[in-house]
Amino acid sequence: MSLFPIRRTQQTIDVRDPFIRLQNDMNQLFDSLTRTFNWGFHDGMTYDTLLTPAADLVEDDANYYVRFDVPGVDAKDMSVSLEDHTLILSGEKQEEHRVNRARMYGTERIYGKFYREIPLPQDADTEHMRASLKRGVLTVTVPKTAIRTSKSIPIENE
Repeated sequence: MSLFPIRRTQQTIDVRDPFIRLQNDMNQLFDSLTRTFNWGFHDGMTYDTLLTPAADLVEDDANYYVRFDVPGVDAKDMSVSLEDHTLILSGEKQEEHRVNRARMYGTERIYGKFYREIPLPQDADTEHMRASLKRGVLTVTVPKTAIRTSKSIPIENE
């Protein structure tokens, strides 16, 4: 049984922020206009899909763990927030600027903004969440709360 709803899609996920929605629409427009240029290494994937951090969703008895792959992204360039019991990761992978005389002949690395929403289970303790970044993996630890799922209701005799 999965505690997290997972959607794998090539479609852009509807997000709350109207500016990100506009950015996604513009990306789709330019992707459709340039689809005839096949550079060979993207295999039909969109830039949105390539920039969206992959996530692992794991739990143990005490916590939920959401791990995001964010290689090459500094902690200062991303934010983790919570809105309506939904974990939101957003940020930007910055292009490295090198000051030397080397010539670049091509690149396959992708840079830009990313955004990811993960709905949290009902028993997630959103007041005591913590996040840590180690070797390009952002781990968000969400403690569980003790929620009673069933309750006996006494019947009054009138």
